[in-house]
Amino acid sequence: MIDRRQFMVALGSFGLAPALLGNASNGETALPVELRGGRFFAVPRTLDGRTFACWLDTDGSGFIFDWAVNAFHLEVRKLGNGRRAAALPAFDPKTALPPIAGTFLSVFEESGADLEDPILKGFAAQLGGSWFERRVWRLDFRNARITVNAPPLTPAQATTALRLHRGIYPRLPVLVDGESIWMSFDIAASVAYRQASSFEGQEVSATSFVTRELFEAWHSAHPRWEVDRNLSSLRNVDRVFVPSVRIGSEKLENVAFTTRPRDDVFAGDDVRGKLGANAYGNRVVVIDYINGLLLLASESYGARKISA
Repeated sequence: MIDRRQFMVALGSFGLAPALLGNASNGETALPVELRGGRFFAVPRTLDGRTFACWLDTDGSGFIFDWAVNAFHLEVRKLGNGRRAAALPAFDPKTALPPIAGTFLSVFEESGADLEDPILKGFAAQLGGSWFERRVWRLDFRNARITVNAPPLTPAQATTALRLHRGIYPRLPVLVDGESIWMSFDIAASVAYRQASSFEGQEVSATSFVTRELFEAWHSAHPRWEVDRNLSSLRNVDRVFVPSVRIGSEKLENVAFTTRPRDDVFAGDDVRGKLGANAYGNRVVVIDYINGLLLLASESYGARKISA
């Protein structure tokens, strides 16, 4: 997987129109989104009617693929050292998205293994921390729905307080086996599961990440926790099912954590875990970037194991 942090948002003016989709009575605005393998993608349409799918990543930065620059005839700026930035296309006002802090995003020039990575297929761009920041979001994993401009949270309402790493990447305390572990709130965390036959390819699904060191520590301390080895075409991708994790008073059951080769998604981080979309199952999550708070709705939770 790519180091998503390297695709930092370039400076620029606010150039996207605010979303004009149907507003709820409380002022929230529903966005054009869908769930793919449990992960959220925005699916706005360009003025000529084409879908410009964007992977939504609360733990990464924004970028646009090089192929999308050509396919959608995007405006490009040179950044030096061979790097480029591109502007997002103009969207149909009926499916427009909230603006980002800068209309130009770094261009991701795919090469080598990136071209074969199933996790990087099927979308044109990624919207990251600079898109989520300074807003209040309602992420409804039950109904594949995202709204923005949700009412701000108060400490009394919130399930937990957040830390905003670098001001835009949320982290939250997660209780596992009596230990409080700060983890990234990472709704883009993904794993490509190897299917039973090579003909079937790989199934890309939401996951949560854990460092190899913590994975092995959990396995040593709890040998009865279910562990699956070598789940992906990549080496050293293993999975452990943690029976129970807690965020504040809320319990999440049977949460799958997977490792990454050489802990690549943890490069430059000081966390040992990333709690992904698979953990929230049928929940609704309200995340308030303004006040640094998160609410995990208390509806019944039902986790589903994904067959490898």
